[in-house]
Amino acid sequence: MLPVDLRDWVRFDAGAATRVRVLATGSLALDLWCIEPHQATDVLTVAGSDVTYTVLGGRSWIATEEGEVGLDPLGSVLVRAGVVHGIANRAPDPLVVMAVSSPPAAAPEHASPAATDGRAVRPAPGEGAVRALLARLRR
Repeated sequence: MLPVDLRDWVRFDAGAATRVRVLATGSLALDLWCIEPHQATDVLTVAGSDVTYTVLGGRSWIATEEGEVGLDPLGSVLVRAGVVHGIANRAPDPLVVMAVSSPPAAAPEHASPAATDGRAVRPAPGEGAVRALLARLRR
């Protein structure tokens, strides 16, 4: 068992949507997408993995070739391997989406390393990152 507080992993960037690798094993990965208002991910395709996206905070729009779905907190969607998709935040509030892929998708280049034995490898904590998120969510 490995408990993790996802709030410690939230990282927003005013320039682009951010994906942070939280946990990874040989069969599963958990990432957080942190998306500021009016930002979107690049076009995503996970060739060899199914991915579930679950909104933890904010409102998400997930688009595929088949259509688009809006998700409120605790709403979830499954995107099958190879399906072209993207995540957008059209709302005025920050968006946090948990992505779980199996088998694991490649780690983002800027991600903190995650051990292959399932341990979370925590990056150096950002100055007041949790406080900044809470302030944003209270606006």
